[in-house]
Amino acid sequence: MQGSALVIVGSAIPFLGDISYIRDILKKQTQPNRVSWLMWGISTLLVAFDQVHQGVGMIAMFSFAIAIGDILVFSASFVRGKGIWRLSSFDIACGIASALGLLVWTLTDNDTVALCAFMAADVLATIPTLKKSWSSPESESIAPYAATVLSSILVLSAVQVWTSGAVAFSVWLLAINLLLIFFISSKIGRKLRPKKARALRV
Repeated sequence: MQGSALVIVGSAIPFLGDISYIRDILKKQTQPNRVSWLMWGISTLLVAFDQVHQGVGMIAMFSFAIAIGDILVFSASFVRGKGIWRLSSFDIACGIASALGLLVWTLTDNDTVALCAFMAADVLATIPTLKKSWSSPESESIAPYAATVLSSILVLSAVQVWTSGAVAFSVWLLAINLLLIFFISSKIGRKLRPKKARALRV
């Protein structure tokens, strides 16, 4: 399969995972963290525009697809308000810090500084969902994260010249989504929780 075809397929796959995730939201089987999904959508959309500016070609299509999916999930969370994860002050603080990171990214003309600011913003946006997947894995669904892992691999395999603009975002998505999948599927956070804490939870 040629590079352009890999990118097209890789850009389509995340929508399948998002559709499955939205279905679980509507069935109240999944409780998305709105801070993460909103900030992911905004940051990824900015990444896509930046990639277009850097001339990375069709790779930007993948980022646009991820951004649209994130925004759709965020929007769907308002349909079933009672089934949504309650935001803590920590979640909100991460969202604000993420927004500040994106602001730094948009104001700088230095590609290296911009990339570091974006990565910091996305990490901060991910922390609430990462924390939730560790402590309450039953509140999450694997589908969107697994779809993003597969699509990231396809997109990375299509890159002919590895530059930070072309591959940094996909490498980050691959790594963090693998970690989310591990937390959710293994329920390791629950297993490592002290017995006393687990008893209080029950």
